[in-house]
Amino acid sequence: MPFPILHIIVLYGIDFLIISMIIRMIASWFNIDERNGFIRFFTKVTDPFIKPIRRFVKPIGMFDIAFILAWFMLAALNILLSQALPANW
Repeated sequence: MPFPILHIIVLYGIDFLIISMIIRMIASWFNIDERNGFIRFFTKVTDPFIKPIRRFVKPIGMFDIAFILAWFMLAALNILLSQALPANW
């Protein structure tokens, strides 16, 4: 049975994006400096998914709903791909 490397890369890649968004969201709650290299990395990784959503959904007070919507869409994509991709793909 072949090693399902592409399957693992796709699903773990989506998991990494979800975890990156959670880290960035928590960092925004604690007002961590955006110039920090660690935070800047997560900003560059997650911005392509969050910025398009922010054009349509504005923050409500101090809550940024774009993070939640992006997380929900990535989690749904993760579930769909894990069901759709064959395990040995």
